[in-house]
Amino acid sequence: MPRIRAASIDEHKVLVRGNLMDSAKKLIAEAGTAEISLGEVALAAGVGRTTLYDYFTDRDDLIASIVAEELPGVLKSIIESVPSDGSPSDRLADLAARTVEFVASDPVLGLILHREVGRLGSDAQNRIREAHSTLADEMVGLYFLGVDSGEFLRMPPDLAGRLIQDVIMSSAKTVMTAAEPEDRIEEVTAHLRIFLIGGLRASG
Repeated sequence: MPRIRAASIDEHKVLVRGNLMDSAKKLIAEAGTAEISLGEVALAAGVGRTTLYDYFTDRDDLIASIVAEELPGVLKSIIESVPSDGSPSDRLADLAARTVEFVASDPVLGLILHREVGRLGSDAQNRIREAHSTLADEMVGLYFLGVDSGEFLRMPPDLAGRLIQDVIMSSAKTVMTAAEPEDRIEEVTAHLRIFLIGGLRASG
């Protein structure tokens, strides 16, 4: 029986699970990819590989768990950082730019969201989609505020959401694949604001 590292078994399980996720995040940041093995994670966490399976069914489950536990709090901070007294177009553009900055610069969550989600199974993808639903809802909400105020062209909600998301992720990809990503963020986000709001703008 493994040595208990806390006052109770439940606390021990929380500690071990957290240690496994922390080890995985460190490996992802170092490798620049989520294509890490569970054996590597277990070794880095100081537990046996069989112990890891007591907490995560597979690598997809581990990756999705990292995102599900950490992303909502990060996105809440991003949303709250956008001034609430601006016009819908200003707020949407600001939120989009800040999202690109996050995705392009975060060595773990940003990397998973931009490069790894498509490689995961459907269950993991659904969990990750749910984890960033707050951001998607906020953006669609701002879009419809813009529609109601006459700033934005009215279109189906699913289409508007997909177009906004695609512009943001394409901008993040441009930054992430640059030779010097930090040098491109300001330029890319400036053009993102112009392109995104121009594309949504109501004619006249």
